[in-house]
Amino acid sequence: MIISKRSNIWQWFTAGKIVANNLNAAMLAAYPYPSEHNWLQLIANLVLFLGMLLLSAGVIFFMAFNWDALANLTKFAIVEGLLMAFIGGYYLTHRASDASNPNKFVAFNHHWNLPNAMLLGASIMVGALLALVGQTYQTGADPWQLFALWAVFILPFAVIAGFDLLWLLVLVLVNVSLGIYFDSFASIWGVKLALIQIMALFSLVNLSIHLLFNLARRLTWAAQSRFQCPAVEATSLLVSMVSLTWLMIWVVFDVDATVDSSDYALLYLTIMAAIFGWYRYRSPALYPLTLVLTSLCATIVSIFSRGLFESHDPIGIFLLIALLVVGLTSGCLYWLKRIQQEFAAQSSLSDGEACDE
Repeated sequence: MIISKRSNIWQWFTAGKIVANNLNAAMLAAYPYPSEHNWLQLIANLVLFLGMLLLSAGVIFFMAFNWDALANLTKFAIVEGLLMAFIGGYYLTHRASDASNPNKFVAFNHHWNLPNAMLLGASIMVGALLALVGQTYQTGADPWQLFALWAVFILPFAVIAGFDLLWLLVLVLVNVSLGIYFDSFASIWGVKLALIQIMALFSLVNLSIHLLFNLARRLTWAAQSRFQCPAVEATSLLVSMVSLTWLMIWVVFDVDATVDSSDYALLYLTIMAAIFGWYRYRSPALYPLTLVLTSLCATIVSIFSRGLFESHDPIGIFLLIALLVVGLTSGCLYWLKRIQQEFAAQSSLSDGEACDE
């Protein structure tokens, strides 16, 4: 929103609607300098969450270092006691905030504050407790199950808080559990999977998470505010696009000759076209378009790079690839700049229509 306002002001300045002497004042109105209170609040939040992470990590390292010296009951008492303390702290601080301002639920629940820091600490302690159970009783569980169960058990915390960092932790745990599972078994229901198929599954899983959060944010329902997590949407889309790009590079170089690569090339092009069409025309956004263009540039460069290995003139092909990289990046940046101006103009028009209504 701030970027849109500043872009609009710059367009008004270039159109002569704002004189040069008033440009700085207009920019400050759209993007004011943070006050002393804002800086102190930022530092307090950083110290709070860093302290929570260090406290949780300190407990884990303390038990690992003193594993033989501590009895099993003492280990469980430390972890479970800290877990209950974090949950109780969240309840008390949340109740105190509701008592002081009953209408502050959304603003309180979705920011970097003490209750959400308590839930973050509780989420880390859940993972520590699961690891402690597996290590103490030698349950024989596979490592991927630890991270999968960890993600499932902290899912209620993420839903309650609606906090970006907790949802991001769930996303990381899901991807880690998938990675460890495929590294250990590389199969689903007994069907052996090639690496290119695993990359496709990674991409589809993360793309599904991105679409779920996007859909939950757009629908009007009671829990809508708990799924407004732009960091999760951006990260899941990034992981999906990286997996797709890696997959397409493998297809270009024909690394796995046992797999029909034409189907995966079609999957890549279909997903890229769908993302580009949606975020270009239906839901204008610059970040997904940037990812699409970056992926396409990497694919095109990999196609020409394959020619480097098959060519008898490597110097010429190196020069061609260098020129291609410069040309592609320059063209993409120029186009993205024009699209950013177009989106800003559309946003300005929408704001004007809203004000007229």
